[in-house]
Amino acid sequence: MLPRGGRDADVRWFDIPACYVFHAVNAYDDGPRIVLDVIAHPRMFDRSPLVPNEGSPGLQRWVVDLAGGRVTQEPLDDRAVEFPRIDERRTGRPHRFGYAVAYDDDGYPTGTLVKHDLVAGSTLTHDLGPGVNLGEVVLVPRAADAGEDDGVLLGLAYDRARGRSTFVVLDAAGLEPVASVELPVRVPTGFHGNWLPD
Repeated sequence: MLPRGGRDADVRWFDIPACYVFHAVNAYDDGPRIVLDVIAHPRMFDRSPLVPNEGSPGLQRWVVDLAGGRVTQEPLDDRAVEFPRIDERRTGRPHRFGYAVAYDDDGYPTGTLVKHDLVAGSTLTHDLGPGVNLGEVVLVPRAADAGEDDGVLLGLAYDRARGRSTFVVLDAAGLEPVASVELPVRVPTGFHGNWLPD
């Protein structure tokens, strides 16, 4: 752990069970603790160099106790997910909602989007249908002062049977479809994206 504004001599090491993290959901200070929500893979690149299929990646909360010098790890959901996103206005601050794409047993994205309510401890899902691979979504707030899930989610969904992608727009609160745009070609699943307001 490197404190903000710290130097190499300020790095502190904390032991945790071995795992692999591609993507962090968010991290924030909580008094003398640091809270990290991450997607943790139990193994990576041990048996397969191509895809993350060596155990289900899952949403975990890691709490770093700076005073006690230890980390506690708590699974927040038992389904396999990846490509997590939050309302970026909450980056580095406590957040309530997180969005992620459900993964299958072979390590590939499905067409199911999962919304995690980390305060209520509940989830909501929306499935785009069989044979669809959903990429990472990005939240666009309805207005600068909108609530944390008051807006839309933008993402790309690839239909394997048709060999084409669709730009999808979902309501961030209830995950209901709002709009979609058929694209004439395939856009590779997994590309990261961001929204920049004008």
